[in-house]
Amino acid sequence: MSKHPKARKWITFFLRWGIAIAGIAWVLAKTPFRDRVLLVNSSSELMSARVLHEPAESAEKFEVIDPQTREAEIVNRADIWTQPDRRSVAVDFSGNNPRGPQDAKLLAIRPGAHHDIGAPPAELLVTNPNTGKPTRISPDKVPGGYYLRIPYPLVDIGLVRLVENARLLFLLGALLVLPISYFITSRRWHLLLEALDIHISQATAFVLNMVGSFYNSFMPGSTGGDLVKAYYAAKHTTHKVRAVLSVIVDRLIGVIALIILGGVMAFTQWSVPDCKRVAIGSAGLLLLTAVGLVVFYKRSWRQSTGLDWLLKHMPMQKQLNHAVEAMELYGRRPKAAFMALVMTFPVHITTIICGTLAGIAFGIDRQHMPLTYYWTVVPVITLVAAIPISPQGAGVMEAFAILLTKDHGVTVTQAIGLTNALRFGQMFWNLLAGLFVLRGGYHAPNEAEQEEMESDEPDAPNPDFPTAFQNPKQEPGADGSVQPI
Repeated sequence: MSKHPKARKWITFFLRWGIAIAGIAWVLAKTPFRDRVLLVNSSSELMSARVLHEPAESAEKFEVIDPQTREAEIVNRADIWTQPDRRSVAVDFSGNNPRGPQDAKLLAIRPGAHHDIGAPPAELLVTNPNTGKPTRISPDKVPGGYYLRIPYPLVDIGLVRLVENARLLFLLGALLVLPISYFITSRRWHLLLEALDIHISQATAFVLNMVGSFYNSFMPGSTGGDLVKAYYAAKHTTHKVRAVLSVIVDRLIGVIALIILGGVMAFTQWSVPDCKRVAIGSAGLLLLTAVGLVVFYKRSWRQSTGLDWLLKHMPMQKQLNHAVEAMELYGRRPKAAFMALVMTFPVHITTIICGTLAGIAFGIDRQHMPLTYYWTVVPVITLVAAIPISPQGAGVMEAFAILLTKDHGVTVTQAIGLTNALRFGQMFWNLLAGLFVLRGGYHAPNEAEQEEMESDEPDAPNPDFPTAFQNPKQEPGADGSVQPI
């Protein structure tokens, strides 16, 4: 083997772990492990202080550790600030300013007598665009007034307290709902195998699916175990490339269903900016997928767009020929792919239910964000985890959860609790699937075994699949027939 594949392997390894480490570092920097409150000192600088004795949200006084003196002191409720519910605000710093109101970054809010939706705050802390320094202003400096959209809690509950006070019944429910997906995904993959004329029993497909799930627990992304599943599926048939392709198609169908579900639910909440962005992004991805499928299956388009030329000049022509033939089989048997797509929605629904129950367990209820918003957030988090850019989506899942929920009154700690519940719930059942590995002696394929998967049975040209790859001296005509060059 040349040095270049090894170099690519190490570069990919360091890139994935680098992303994971950077993401985890960012998350840790944002995560309060102990309860904290926001204070503003005499220089109008925002400070985060640890609060002691786990006070209730309605407390009138808080005992905190002053971040400057490191000594305990009592702080009145009226001196506590909260996170801002928007990024910036128009401020009239001077009534005679000819330029009128100026956009200023909103740093924090000091709640008024009523800390509810629609209530005016007592004070705002903004960055003065003229001086670049933090400035305290009254809400009447904002044209039209300032009213709370999302009342963030006064006390940012730490991760330790969040876990200690979690509602265990909801966490247990989140854990127990997940195994449903393993049975459905096994049946889905079995259908895709049969469509490629690979006939293994449903029980074998289930075992191989569980083995792949076990290796997903620690291989890069949440899809690393697919390599293992593909390897053992290939050992059950002479159609090795088809077996590998079935795993790839199985995963792609899962991703497409996830995009459809998340996009549709985001579209139903178009008024929410984050949902609007998710809906537009989902529509774009689905459009690209549809165009790609049409180009591939319409042979005249495949030729005119240059796709045939590209495929003909790619390496591993023998394996590519088998892969194209397998895709042609799916095109001739669309019912299998359609049924697999339909069966995928219950899989994602179980994950969304799991996320919803976990969120409720950690206090993310209707007062923070509508339950329907979980149908947008959880698919995006799950999709990020499925991309093999870091082990188990470490750091990346949390970042997306924080960004998607912060405008709904969800604290960083709660968002992290939600993502970890999803991750650890999946890992619990994936590790339990290790019983099948111990029982059957399955192992992750080494480099030699991975190369073995690239071999396939020698096939004579098949007239049912007149592609450009069965004979390098032939090209498909506009009607799909093979024409000599």
